[in-house]
Amino acid sequence: MKRLMTAIIICSMAAAFTSCNDTKQSSQDVKQTDAVSTAAETTQTTTEEELVEPDYPVPVADENSITYDDSDDLYTAHCMNSNNYEDDESECNLSVAEYKGSKQLKIEVLDKDKDGNYKTPKIVFDMDELVGADNLSRVKSFSADITQVAVGEFVGDDGVGRIVPGNLMGTFGSVLGEKCDDWYEPTGSANGYSSEEWNFGWTYLHVEGKWLIKGFVDSTPDSTLVFMRWAIPNQADVYIDNLTFYDADGNSIPIVYTPAE
Repeated sequence: MKRLMTAIIICSMAAAFTSCNDTKQSSQDVKQTDAVSTAAETTQTTTEEELVEPDYPVPVADENSITYDDSDDLYTAHCMNSNNYEDDESECNLSVAEYKGSKQLKIEVLDKDKDGNYKTPKIVFDMDELVGADNLSRVKSFSADITQVAVGEFVGDDGVGRIVPGNLMGTFGSVLGEKCDDWYEPTGSANGYSSEEWNFGWTYLHVEGKWLIKGFVDSTPDSTLVFMRWAIPNQADVYIDNLTFYDADGNSIPIVYTPAE
C-alpha cells in the first residue's frame, strides 16, 4: 500500500512538473510570436517612413554649358528621321520647358511600335554649329544631365498602374570622320547609360563620354552628337540639360552658336 501511494505521489509530481513546463513553453511561444509580429510591424512602418522622394539634383553648370536658360532655342536639336520614322525611331516633339525650376530641352516621345512600346527617340545635335567648324578636332569629351519624367502609367505584372518613369536606358553616339560617314559611340557612362525608378515620378542621371579611338575633323559640316533612349512600355518625357564639351585637358569649349530670337 505504501508503495502504491508513493507511486501515485511521484506521478502527481511529474504531471505537475510537465504542466508547469507546458505553461512556461506556451508563454514563451506567445512572447516570441508577439515579438515577431512587433518586429514585422516596425519594419513595415520603417519602410513606409523611408519611402521619401529625394531632392532633385541641382548641378553646377559650367560657364560654357548649354543651359537653355536664356532662350527657347533648341540649340540645333532635331529628330534624326533617317527612315521617315518607319523603323525603331520615334517622332518627337521638342521644346524648351521648365522642370523642377530649371529650363531644359524637353523630348516628348510620340510613336509606339507594334508591341505597344514607345519607340526610341534619336535626337541630333550639330557639332560644327555648336562649337564652330574650326574647333571640332578640339572636342575630346562631353557631359550632360538627363532626367526622365513619368507621363503615363506603368502597369506591372500585378495589373496595378503606377506613375513612374521605369527604365531610362540608352546611349549617345556620333557621326564623324573626314566624310562624316563613321558612327562612333563615345566611351564612358554616356555609352549604355542606365537608371530606373519605380516609386517616384522621375529619375536622373549625369553622364560623361569620351572620343578615344575616333574623333571629329575640322571643317566637316555634318558632324553630329546623337542622343538615344531605348523603347519602353510607358509614356515618359526626357529632359536634357547642361550639355558641355571639353578639350583634351578637360577645359570646357565655348559654344559659338547664336540662339534664334
